[in-house]
Amino acid sequence: MTRESSQSTETQLRRRVEDLESQLAQAQKLLAIGSLAGGVAHDFNNLLTAILGYASVLREDPAIPPHVLEALDVIEKAAERASQLTAQILGFARRGTGRRTRVDVHHTLSEVADLLRHTIDKNIRLESKLEAATPRVMGEASQIFQVFLNLALNARDAMSEGGTLTLGTENAGGSVRVLVSDTGPGIPEPIRGRIFEPFFTTKDPGKGTGMGLTVVQSIVRAHGGSIELDDSGPGACFHVLLPLARDRAPLSGEPAAAAAQKGRGCVLVVDDEEVVRQVAVRMLASAGYTAVCVRDAQAALDYYQERGCEIDIVIVDLVMPGLSGGQLFEQLREIDPSVRIVLTSGYNRDAAIDALIAAGAKGFLQKPYRLAKLAETLRTALEA
Repeated sequence: MTRESSQSTETQLRRRVEDLESQLAQAQKLLAIGSLAGGVAHDFNNLLTAILGYASVLREDPAIPPHVLEALDVIEKAAERASQLTAQILGFARRGTGRRTRVDVHHTLSEVADLLRHTIDKNIRLESKLEAATPRVMGEASQIFQVFLNLALNARDAMSEGGTLTLGTENAGGSVRVLVSDTGPGIPEPIRGRIFEPFFTTKDPGKGTGMGLTVVQSIVRAHGGSIELDDSGPGACFHVLLPLARDRAPLSGEPAAAAAQKGRGCVLVVDDEEVVRQVAVRMLASAGYTAVCVRDAQAALDYYQERGCEIDIVIVDLVMPGLSGGQLFEQLREIDPSVRIVLTSGYNRDAAIDALIAAGAKGFLQKPYRLAKLAETLRTALEA
């Protein structure tokens, strides 16, 4: 080997090491951001539980005046929007997934198009080329909607002088490919490799957080898919590949079950958040139950040891200081193998929660929840 070729090999190895170090640093940054984002979303879901919980309790009052009902509509819509945002953050953080169903991609894209028609300039033409013969995928409907909406809004923002925004689909083996394209100026070559980085944005200050494509990529990957930029034509075109649904799970958007009727019994609520305990008392009373609330696992164990015979069911928050909800579940089962326990969390349902349910937990309440969902979950658990 000549001296020149040896130096060339060393240079290539050095560049490869530098590239791997850069990838590692990026992965560590994503991990730290994901952990922080997940914790923030969890805390927000606790607060939203109080907001939606009290709003649903107020609606039970038959004497409530019309102007208060109107205010409740605004409060609930704002809280639901905030809940959707925390779901996006949890999707980025990959802290579990919500209930997955068969999602019709064509229906979702039609919803995105309907929304865009009210927000895009008249000099932007919206086209749909939905050609996939099999457009159904397994996924969380709200997250899939968010993926396509984010991409479409980016495409809209790229065409300040007008153009064509196209939403398309096609089948690709065992997947459906969704294409979101624009006829704007495209993405400059020097920054194409950075578009999925957290907080990277080309928008002016105050007009973007730089988290849109990062969240999109995280959601797509969590659904077993992939996303890539096609820069071969004019403008920019994003290809989203999602695996086709292969079972007979219910389609998203099918009628929900009727609200559960009121029940009765004594409920032990274990949650470290005071606002959650406060709203739990009001919600449970409205649903026909009496409530005993404690702030941590040790207090719950002490109470159950002394007065467990008076408790019909226990609602356990999974994320608490000291003993976790999972540990409390195990210790309560040691005290009383027949104890009925419903799990709750500001994080989404994941494999650990599934394992606890398989071990005997009677249900899971995703925060934030309303009165009807609480009552339905308790009734189902008590009848199981």
